[in-house]
Order: sequence, then C-alpha cells, then structure tokens
Amino acid sequence: MPVNIVNTGAERAFYRADVHVTGPDGFDVVLHIDTPVVGVYPGASWPTELSTTVAGKSVPAHPTVTVDNYGRREYRD
Repeated sequence: MPVNIVNTGAERAFYRADVHVTGPDGFDVVLHIDTPVVGVYPGASWPTELSTTVAGKSVPAHPTVTVDNYGRREYRD
C-alpha cells in the first residue's frame, strides 16, 4: 500500500501515524509510519510502502484504511 506524506508547512517536520487496515474474514492490522531520520523538508514528500501479512488471512483487494494517532513535530535546531 503506497503512502505519501507531504509537508505543507513552512518548517522541516517529523511525522508519525498508525494506519489501521481492515477487511473481510477478520483481516485487521495496525501499521506504523515514522519519518525519524532527517524529517520532511517544506514542500517535500516522504513516500513509503506499507506491507503486511496476517497469519491465515489473505490481504483484501479493497481494504478499509484509517489513519489513527497522527502526529507532526517541527524540527528544532
């Protein structure tokens, strides 16, 4: 699942979020995104790819995806 975080602010920032993916047959998983290395520069993006497996469950073709616990912290010198 492709995820693209875009910094629309004026300062470099770090982002974190929990992505909750659910689907038929009890598919239910939470994935974590974090941009801890250098942060995301203003006007830039941080593309990432999330992948997951759930024992005994197939990844649904059309999952329900929600973003929980989203956070943004501006870079401080």
